[in-house]
Amino acid sequence: MDLLPSFLQNWQKKFSFLSGDNCHLILAVSGGVDSIVLVDLVVRLSIPFSIAHVNFQLRGAESERDEFFVRSLGEKYGKEVVVYKADTNSYAIAHKCAIQEAAREIRYQWFEDLRKEKIVNNQQVYIVTAHHADDTVETMMMHFFRGTGIQGLTGIQPLLKEKKIIRPLLLFRKEELLKHAQSLGLSFVEDSSNASDKYTRNYFRNKLIPEIKEVYPKVEENILHNAARLNEVFDLYQQAVALHVNKLLVKKGNEYHLPLLKWQKTVPLLTISWEIIRQFGFSA
Repeated sequence: MDLLPSFLQNWQKKFSFLSGDNCHLILAVSGGVDSIVLVDLVVRLSIPFSIAHVNFQLRGAESERDEFFVRSLGEKYGKEVVVYKADTNSYAIAHKCAIQEAAREIRYQWFEDLRKEKIVNNQQVYIVTAHHADDTVETMMMHFFRGTGIQGLTGIQPLLKEKKIIRPLLLFRKEELLKHAQSLGLSFVEDSSNASDKYTRNYFRNKLIPEIKEVYPKVEENILHNAARLNEVFDLYQQAVALHVNKLLVKKGNEYHLPLLKWQKTVPLLTISWEIIRQFGFSA
């Protein structure tokens, strides 16, 4: 199975603004099958790219093995590999957060710093991650059970233009990525922590979703269809909210004014009030 035709078609549809030598891609590569397939497909785009890898130093010798493997990809493809060694445990303790959250914050902050370093002559520089359709399913379920608004139910987005992040593998299932790698003889490494249910995402992946599939065999496909529908719902929601906010919020010099009587008559009051104040940095 070669995913290249579908990948190229999707790229032209969603990421055609990234082409030629006036852009540079930074591929987030862990060494797992998802990121290895990402590298293989992006190579064939003929767009300049480099490889970024974070060694979270959480799995001892296995973390070092992953770093060595990713560095070897630079030799294989003739590309620069940049590695960041993170003291994830210390970060988690200092910021009073879970290891998963610490790893995510470390990863994206470093990616953004690296992205800014790579900008030369107004070149477009984007981070490319290997998130796939199964990640969307897990993320939507996690958001739903944790509690979220409409946006949290739209799944992982393929393009975050403000943050300069793209995710071109979201149309593929994990099984498809694995078959692609096997058909081309692509080597990859396995993360042993993926088998542990102590991490929330792994619990959903290894325990909860398989059990739900016993009752609803097509639960993953159904969730992905829901994500597509909810993305359209969210678009309509944003349009409706914008109409309300534009009528209510008045800018006077450096101040924003909210007419009290108009605000009190707004329906739905709670939703519109939240959408007004959140843009000024308020939390829920």
